[in-house]
Formats: sequence, C-alpha cells, structure tokens
Amino acid sequence: MARKPSGMHVEDIKAELRKKWGTLAALSRHLGKNANAVTQTLATPGYSVPTELAIAEELNRKPCEVWPDRFEHDGTPVSFRVDRIPSRSADADLRRNGVAA
Repeated sequence: MARKPSGMHVEDIKAELRKKWGTLAALSRHLGKNANAVTQTLATPGYSVPTELAIAEELNRKPCEVWPDRFEHDGTPVSFRVDRIPSRSADADLRRNGVAA
C-alpha cells in the first residue's frame, strides 16, 4: 500500500497563499521568480528549495511542518537526486572503432 503523505495538503497551501497574495503568480513575482515558480514548486518535490523555504515563511510555518517528506526536522532539505553509478562499463568491442565517442 502507498504511504499516505503527511503535512499540509497542497490545496490548503494554495488557499492560504491566495488569501494573502491573490494569485500564486503574484507571489512568484514578489519572490523575483518566473510566474510559474510557486506552482511548479508545489507540484514537484525538490524543484526549488529556496522557493519552498519562502512559501513556508509566507505561511508562518517551519518547512518540515508544511512538507515533512521534503525537509528534515532540523530544516535541511531531503535530497531527491539519485547518484547513478554504472554497474559495468561498456565493452570495447561494442564501441565503434574501439574508442569512446
């Protein structure tokens, strides 16, 4: 079974921000970002950590209260990057002319 996410619901975050700023684009422009920055940040974990921190500040909450799956309790962001380590290198005879491109 899928784990139920905890923290604030995205629609609750949007509602609070819209009460204060009118539109999410207005908040994005206030933060000096493009018009879709807040929307993308809400939809995509790890899209923009500075924008996530600014949203939490606008809500007068800690980032881990808003997004417990994105931030640790000490405020450090959780990394969503995957380190790719090749399990094996390509054989030289599979490369064209025996050298890498």
